[in-house]
Amino acid sequence: MRFGHRMHRRRAPARIGRAALAAAFAGMLTLAAAGCGSSDDASRSPSAAPSPTTSTSAPATDSGGAEAGHVGSDMLFNGPDHWDGDVEASCPAGKDVRIIIVRGTLEQAGDGSLNELARMIDEGVGGRAAVDDLGYPASWKAGSEARGVNMLVRTLNAQADACAGVKTVLLGYSQGAMVVGDALSAPEERFNEDDGQRLSERALADIAAVELFGDPRFDGSADYGAGGYDAAVDGILGARGEDDLRALQGRLVSYCNADDFACQLGGRGDAHGLYRSNGSFDEGAQYAVTRIRAALGE
Repeated sequence: MRFGHRMHRRRAPARIGRAALAAAFAGMLTLAAAGCGSSDDASRSPSAAPSPTTSTSAPATDSGGAEAGHVGSDMLFNGPDHWDGDVEASCPAGKDVRIIIVRGTLEQAGDGSLNELARMIDEGVGGRAAVDDLGYPASWKAGSEARGVNMLVRTLNAQADACAGVKTVLLGYSQGAMVVGDALSAPEERFNEDDGQRLSERALADIAAVELFGDPRFDGSADYGAGGYDAAVDGILGARGEDDLRALQGRLVSYCNADDFACQLGGRGDAHGLYRSNGSFDEGAQYAVTRIRAALGE
C-alpha cells in the first residue's frame, strides 16, 4: 500500500471528450446499480438504487458553479445550494473527541460504511469519542454536495465555539469525501457554489485527523494519498489544487484504491467499495488514534 508519495505537480483541468465521458458515465451507472458504492461487501448493498440522469452527447458544461470540463460536473449531486438552517452545537457529555461521519451517496445515517471505522477509532481511544453523522442529503439530487459543505462548515465553527478542548475527527466517503475536502478548502476553490463560509481558525485547530475514502476530487500527485492508486490519475471530477488542503498537512490522509472509478478516472465501480475489506480501515483507525492522542497531549 502506497502512502505519502511526494510528487508535487499541478495538472491543468482537462476537457473531456465524448469517449471518456461515456466510459466514466458507464462506471457511475454501474455504481448506482450496485447501491452507489457503499464501502462494504455486496451483500449489504441494495440491489437497485436510483440512477443519475445525464447526457453523454457532449462534454460537461458549467452549471450552478460546478467547474466545467470535468466528467460528472453536470450530473449527480453537483450544483449550487444556499442554506439558512440550524446546526447542532451541543457538546458531547463526558467525551473529549467528536467523530463526524460524512456518508456516501444513498448511505443511511448511522449505518454507513464509515460507522465501523468510527467504532474502531473510539475503541482505540478508550471510548472517549462521540460519533455523529452529518445530516446532509447524501443523495443524487442536485445541490446535495454543496448542502453538505454548508452544513459541515457551520457545524464545525459552532462546535468549536461551544466546546473548548473537544477534538474533531472527520471521516468522508465518496460524495462525503468531496464534502469534507471542499469544506476544508477556501470557498473559491470548491467545486460547487455554496454559501461561501470559511472554517474558523479555532475550528481548524480543533481538527485532530481527517480521513477521506474514494474522493471524486482526489489528487494523485498529493503527498497525503494512501492506497494502490496510479499517481498519474486523478478523481472523476479533477484534482484539488495543490495547496487547497495544505493547512491540514500531517492530519490528513486520502485513501484511493487502484481502479476506484471515483478517485481514479476510468476505473471500475467495484473497487470503490473495498475500503472496509482491504485493510484501509485498520490503517485509518491507527492513523486517527495516533493523531488524537497527540492532539490531546498524550
